Amino acid sequence: MPTAEVCAAAARIVDDVVTRGRSLDAVAARHLSKLPLRRHSEARAIAWGTVRWLYRYRPLLHRYLRQPLRRRDGSLEALLLCALYQYHHLDEPDYAVTTGSVEAATRLGRPRARGLINAVLRSHLRDSRAALTSDEETCYATPAWLIKRLRHAWPGHWQQVLESANQHPPMTLRVNVARTDRDSYLRRLAVADIPAQPSNLSPWGVLLERAMPVTKLPGFAEGEVSVQDAAAQVTPFFSGQLAGCRVLDACAAPGGKCSQLLELEPTITSLTALDRPGRVYTIRENLLRLGLNCNVTGGDALVPGNWWDGQAFDLIVLDAPCSGTGVMRRHPDIRVHRRHSDIANYANKQEQLLEALWPLLTPGGRLLYITCSVLPEENDGPLHNLVSRQADARPELVTTAEGLATDLGCQFLPGPYHDGLYYARIRKD
Repeated sequence: MPTAEVCAAAARIVDDVVTRGRSLDAVAARHLSKLPLRRHSEARAIAWGTVRWLYRYRPLLHRYLRQPLRRRDGSLEALLLCALYQYHHLDEPDYAVTTGSVEAATRLGRPRARGLINAVLRSHLRDSRAALTSDEETCYATPAWLIKRLRHAWPGHWQQVLESANQHPPMTLRVNVARTDRDSYLRRLAVADIPAQPSNLSPWGVLLERAMPVTKLPGFAEGEVSVQDAAAQVTPFFSGQLAGCRVLDACAAPGGKCSQLLELEPTITSLTALDRPGRVYTIRENLLRLGLNCNVTGGDALVPGNWWDGQAFDLIVLDAPCSGTGVMRRHPDIRVHRRHSDIANYANKQEQLLEALWPLLTPGGRLLYITCSVLPEENDGPLHNLVSRQADARPELVTTAEGLATDLGCQFLPGPYHDGLYYARIRKD
């Protein structure tokens, strides 16, 4: 049952995300560290769920408030939103949710608000939970501007994208074929009584029936598997030949794509994994666990002169910063933080990255462009501009049965078993 300390911790996380615009992952790590370990999953479930459904329950909450809460009362609003989420989504007794929330007000330093919390929640329970409006923003728990963009981009699939964003993400493993094979690893999981099945999208992917700590996975510490979404595992299909190539993985952290390429093709001549200095430690950690080596470099992909040795690359993998609209179920705060104007800003940054990296590619080389967005403005858009400006840029359309072909690439839309990613390959003549 939700205790006061769990409700308070979840409310602090939600308040930091919604009121202060902070990253859900970052603030959760800080606030959960103050809870007993056995309470982490409960508080995390409440916080993640509340942020995920914010656009549904915030309008509902306002129906029960006689006057709007002040900005400095963000923790109280977050506490009430967490309670509404629990009533509607968790299998907990109503009285336990109410009691835990009322007592949590004291832990938040607002003991005088206990009466307000109690009154609002009891008003909601008396309302028989029938006060939800029927507008699309409330229905899909997504801001109207984003719904409009998705409907325009994918008129036959926009509802799938939005419904997927409100589901729990799958936990998928990538088997390290340098150490084992998928069938053998599936047998190990069966012996360990861990239900799993092979991914239909990735030949290296294993889909777990339920998520679990990596410390409980057979062979994880020894580098036999990594956690990676199935749609992110298909990079090798789009990259083309790897043997004997000089490869640059730009924006490489945390290292999932570069480590997979090294697992699959040990005869890569060299691989440089680049990211900003504050992020490269995650790449090194993953390579160490997997027993792999490459040139890990801290630097800005926009300024190659500060880190490039002048030798051209045969393959550049650019997993570009983007809106993240294809991974909203993993990062529900995307819907809270993103704004309509952000999409153009991301597209501009993506164009700058493409222009900065294009001169580093050898004639005949390939640039593999990847995003975790489902918006054409960030996918085909920047590539159209690159091709129009660079006379030696030639698109090579590569598609799969599971992806949707676009003008220049292949779009995987988020579904039950994988996230939404975009891939496109451009060759330099």
